[in-house]
Amino acid sequence: MKKILLFIIVFVVGLGAGAGGIIFLEPSMLSHTPPPVIESAPFDPKTAVSITETGIQSNLAGNSHYVSFDLEFQVTPAALKAAGGVSSSASGGSGTGSSALDAQIRNQLIALARSTPYSVFLSSGGLTLFKDQVSEVLQSIFGPGTVKNIYFSNLLTQ
Repeated sequence: MKKILLFIIVFVVGLGAGAGGIIFLEPSMLSHTPPPVIESAPFDPKTAVSITETGIQSNLAGNSHYVSFDLEFQVTPAALKAAGGVSSSASGGSGTGSSALDAQIRNQLIALARSTPYSVFLSSGGLTLFKDQVSEVLQSIFGPGTVKNIYFSNLLTQ
């Protein structure tokens, strides 16, 4: 009986010490803080970097249909650099110059597609709605007002 009581006391003390360490030493583990807002000059299409993300494919909500698309957009050089991209290698090319940033963009766009029902693409104005949602995803990655001129160079739903 004493062994069980001793075990329970040690367990509770250890649990309390661990919780106290998380709360007081690393409070960011308890709450998600959004990434800092990127302060940049107004969007200028003359200096913006063109990014192309190709071959994005996903099932749509409901899993009976899928979407495949290629995406082209422009982002300010400062926002691209702040997000971890490389403007010199991405200029007029494919991707952001950072495989991690490309993967983040693709993952978030796939998550968006998986939450979008097929009926959105069939409805009047549905493609515009999807494009607005893509814009929100990109703005969440690069910062508000840093991404413009979003185009689907290829879009297939089935």
